[in-house]
Amino acid sequence: MARPRRNILRPARKAQIGTSYQSQGISDPNIPAPQLEAEAGSSQPIQIREIVPELASPAQRLNTYSRMMTDSTVDVSMRVQKTPILGADFYVEPYDEIPLNQEIAEFISANLFSGMSAPFLNALEDVLHFFEDGYSILEKVYELREWTPRGKGRNTKQYTMLKKLGVRPANTIKEIVYDNNGGPVKVTQNAIQADRTVVEKPMDIQKILIFTFSKRGGDLTGKSLLRTAYPHWYYKSHFYKIDAIQKERNSLGVPAGKLGPAATQKDKEALRTMLRNLRTNEESYMILTPNIDVEFKEIHGNLVDVLESAQHHNVMILLNVMAEFMALGTEGSSGSRATGGVQADIFMKALRYIADYLCEVINMYLIPELVVWNYPTKSFPVLKVRNIGETRDLQMFGSALANLFAQQGLTPDIDTENWIRGVFDMPKKNPNSVATPTTTPTPDTSATNGQGSQSTPPVRTSAPEGAKNGKGNVSNQRGAGNVGKPVNAPE
Repeated sequence: MARPRRNILRPARKAQIGTSYQSQGISDPNIPAPQLEAEAGSSQPIQIREIVPELASPAQRLNTYSRMMTDSTVDVSMRVQKTPILGADFYVEPYDEIPLNQEIAEFISANLFSGMSAPFLNALEDVLHFFEDGYSILEKVYELREWTPRGKGRNTKQYTMLKKLGVRPANTIKEIVYDNNGGPVKVTQNAIQADRTVVEKPMDIQKILIFTFSKRGGDLTGKSLLRTAYPHWYYKSHFYKIDAIQKERNSLGVPAGKLGPAATQKDKEALRTMLRNLRTNEESYMILTPNIDVEFKEIHGNLVDVLESAQHHNVMILLNVMAEFMALGTEGSSGSRATGGVQADIFMKALRYIADYLCEVINMYLIPELVVWNYPTKSFPVLKVRNIGETRDLQMFGSALANLFAQQGLTPDIDTENWIRGVFDMPKKNPNSVATPTTTPTPDTSATNGQGSQSTPPVRTSAPEGAKNGKGNVSNQRGAGNVGKPVNAPE
């Protein structure tokens, strides 16, 4: 039987446990007392009317943006924004090391990543449509379900769990209702039913998650990346049409007609129609009369290279999403590896901001509800993300890890080892089949010469050719890695 829920008066992340204690600040009569729950202004910005006719209304924008997404460069610019985030590693970090908080993190992780009716990646892809639409709305749908924590002898209980994050497409949203201070109150959707009829469905703001791209003030509809790409797509598409016309009409030259002295008005009209319809194709031909003559005039000078202009706008469409490095090496363009690396670096930083924002929304409006409805605590775990498009030189990464372990900057534990194995695309460690480590015999250092004990110097082998300049193979002698020796260390 479902447990009854009273109306939520405050967000779950602000849950109160009840206390009679009150904080004590500085008692200074010259400092004004705080005005609790008092908000005077509004966060709603002034709406500027769209001047482009094709984008004036939501229906026109939907039609135009759908046409834009059929363009290969526009489509790639959207996919290059989403792919690093979709391929990133999302994980749940517990509040602390207390066993209860470890169990809560396990519960949240199991619910998000394997406990919903659809994969978490599906919900993530639904969210990332805010690049095209400006915002995304997901409805939180809960259910009572059994769950068992890991560990021997753990009890199975009924938990309030997330059944799904249902996407509510932006093009079906009728309006977002705000209060006098600009805060969202509810969303009304033109919900499409199974019989294709449309029914208005109001959704309370606490029932949904709203993700906004390029938010301005309190306006949650944001701004689409396609809006700033629109001028370049518009001109580029016309340039391709001009190039097609240019090749179709002028590949044989400009057709020129000549009328004979006895030509009639009918001959004149026939010649005009013939010249207008001349095209380059495999079955083109002409039938001439004695009063009509046709020739092809050679075009003098250089024709405008419209494809060069189209390529410029292709690059600008990629620049619109900070992915201009994708155009390096195409259509005669050039650029060094360092240039591409610098451009990709700022691009990845921008995507990390987006991924962190997605985590913050879930951490504020979803995870606290799952915790307070199932556990008597306000210690919330957090959703985090890593590996957003990062590339590693595995040899350098392995050397860095070796130095960290040698200097005890890292300590070997099962979680760290499994993470390292994941980076190297290796299977996780099986604690039940641990291989016996091999040890190198330590040379006898007991021999002395009367002036204290001295260690036998290690036998050096000839270094490989690549190691003479500090590169190539790493020496197998034990030492302090790349860490320099302190100035006060004994020789």
